Amino acid sequence: MKRLFAGAVLSIALVSPVSAGLWDTAVTSGWPTIENVTKYKVSTHGYDVRVYEWTPKDNKNVRCVFVAGSENSSGVACYPVEDKVKTRK
Repeated sequence: MKRLFAGAVLSIALVSPVSAGLWDTAVTSGWPTIENVTKYKVSTHGYDVRVYEWTPKDNKNVRCVFVAGSENSSGVACYPVEDKVKTRK
């Protein structure tokens, strides 16, 4: 009986787009959260573009950027960074 109930709940969660956030929360509940993420919106014409920047835990010499748009567009890029900013001469 418990398996039947769990199967029904899982089926509803997989089919219902409304519960996508709940499903994501349940699946990633044990994952650690990175606290030092920089996030902001970019002012663009007609689109809601959000940007998240972070430094991976296993490589402090890299910065990663995730950009998400409201029109099914998103992307991730990582690039090397240096501790000291070089100045032009």
